[in-house]
Amino acid sequence: MNQFTKKAIIDSFIELSKTEPIEKITVTMISKHCGINRNTFYYYFQDVYSLMEEIIYSKSEKLFPAELQLGDDGWINILRFMGIYAKKNEAFIRNMYQSMGRDAFGDYMVDLAYHPARNYIDKFVEDMYKEERLSLTQDEKDRAAYLFAKMFSETTVDWIRGKRGADPVKTMEDAVIMFDGVAQAILLNMAKSHLKNKENIKDS
Repeated sequence: MNQFTKKAIIDSFIELSKTEPIEKITVTMISKHCGINRNTFYYYFQDVYSLMEEIIYSKSEKLFPAELQLGDDGWINILRFMGIYAKKNEAFIRNMYQSMGRDAFGDYMVDLAYHPARNYIDKFVEDMYKEERLSLTQDEKDRAAYLFAKMFSETTVDWIRGKRGADPVKTMEDAVIMFDGVAQAILLNMAKSHLKNKENIKDS
């Protein structure tokens, strides 16, 4: 029992998902594909769904390297990176969408994008405070991160549904054009509103 076997199971599932609906892939199919018995599969995973969860979240940890999360163009770099990733893994992503359904898939994409968005916001607010002495509460930053993640999720779903063209790289480049400057403006407006509310409370 070793990590090589675990990787073989994961690779087999991904290969099978290119030609089979995810909900129809069984433990037996995966075991036969990678040349192991069912007991070996259950040594690593409880069932097919726990295997899929492992794949999803292990992939998501690699999607957003630290160097993409920060910096002035952090969010833009993330959008571009996701376009490239989607193009390389299009069959798996589309199959996952079909198997999970729009709502569940959309929620997953929000979860995927939330943390890098939150990291970007923390960095931007830190710089904004130094330059303009403006800040946001943790709750306000959480709400902004959710908004940005939701925008990312809807862009991805629209691409899958064919509403934004067939090329995910172009889809994300279009999102970059639309999003450039908008994120900063949203955060700046929120910070100014936050400061105004504080001043009103102080004067009342």
